[in-house]
Amino acid sequence: MAARVSVVMPCYNAAPWLEAAVDSVLGQTHGDFELLAVDDGSTDATPRILADAARRDNRVRVLGGGKNAGIVAALNQGLDQARGDYIARMDADDIALPARFARQIRFLEETGVDLCGSWFREFGAGLPRDVRWAHSEVALRTAMLFQSTLCHPTLMAKRQVFERLRYREGYALAEDYDLYARAYRYFRLANVPEVLLRYRRHRAQASQARRDAMESVTRRIRLEMLEAQGYAPNAEERRLHNLVRAPHSLHEERDLKGTEAWLLKLHDAMGDDEARRTVAQQWIRVCVRSAPLGRRMWDLYISSPLHGAAAASRIHDLDLRLLSILKLEYRSPAFELLRRFGLSA
Repeated sequence: MAARVSVVMPCYNAAPWLEAAVDSVLGQTHGDFELLAVDDGSTDATPRILADAARRDNRVRVLGGGKNAGIVAALNQGLDQARGDYIARMDADDIALPARFARQIRFLEETGVDLCGSWFREFGAGLPRDVRWAHSEVALRTAMLFQSTLCHPTLMAKRQVFERLRYREGYALAEDYDLYARAYRYFRLANVPEVLLRYRRHRAQASQARRDAMESVTRRIRLEMLEAQGYAPNAEERRLHNLVRAPHSLHEERDLKGTEAWLLKLHDAMGDDEARRTVAQQWIRVCVRSAPLGRRMWDLYISSPLHGAAAASRIHDLDLRLLSILKLEYRSPAFELLRRFGLSA
C-alpha cells in the first residue's frame, strides 16, 4: 500500500512562483499525499492562488491566512496538521522533479535512514548549476560541523522525527540547520545522490537579504555541533572554526594559517577516511574566501597537507589559481558572476 506523504509548504507573498511550485507537487508520480500550504499572512495574490489550487485538487489543504508570524511558526503549524507516514518539505518558489517523492520514499525504506535530502539544481540566476552535497551518513555528519548539510526544501523524514522534534524560534533563519544538528543525535541522516529539486535563486530570498542575521545563528549552531561531537575548542579555535565557512573574505594571512592548523587538528582527530576527507575539503572553501591574499593564498593552498587529503580536482586547482590572480572578494559582483557561469569552488 502506498505510503501517505504530508508536504509542508510555507507561503509568504510567493505569487510569482507559487503556481509552478504547487503544480510540481501535484504532478508527482507518487500521488498519495496531502499538500499543506501554510499562508503566512501574505498580502499579494498568494491566498487566491492557493484557494484555486484547493478547488481543483482536494489533496491541497490551505492553512494559516492570519498575520505574518514567520517561517518557524508556519512550519510548526503545518507539522501539527500533518497526517502522513512521511513528511516532506517544499518551498513556494522551487520546483520538485516528478519522481522526487517516490525516489525519497524508496531511499528511506531501502536504507533505514530516517531523514533524507537530495542534490538539487540551482536556477534563476546565471546558468543552471547542479549542487552535489555530501550524501553518505559519515560525510554528512562531518560536514555538519561546518554548515547545514541537507537542502531544506528537499527534506523528507519519517513521521517519528517530527513527533520528537520541532523547529525553534530562537534559531530562525537557520532553523533547518538547528533541526539537523539535533536530529543526528537520535536519527540517521543522508542525502539521495540524485538531483530531485530545482532550487530557484532570486533577490527576494530571506537567505540573501538577511545573510548577516542568518550567519549569527549559524555560528552558534556550528559551535554547538562541535561540542555535541565531543570537541572542546578554545576561544581562538572557536573563532577559526567559524571562519571556515564565513560569508566574507579573509584578508589576514594569520587567519588562513590558523584555519589550516585547526582543520589539520580536526582531520587528525577523525577516525574514518571519509570523515578526514570531508574535513580536508573545507580547506578549498577557506582558500576561496582568502583570494584577496593573492599569491600567498595560492602558495599555502597548494603546499598544505590538506590539499592532498582533500583529493582536490584539477578544476578546483584552476579555480583557486584564477581567484588568486584576480584577488576577488568573496561574494563580490565579479565573484558571483564567475560562480554563476562555471566557478566550481
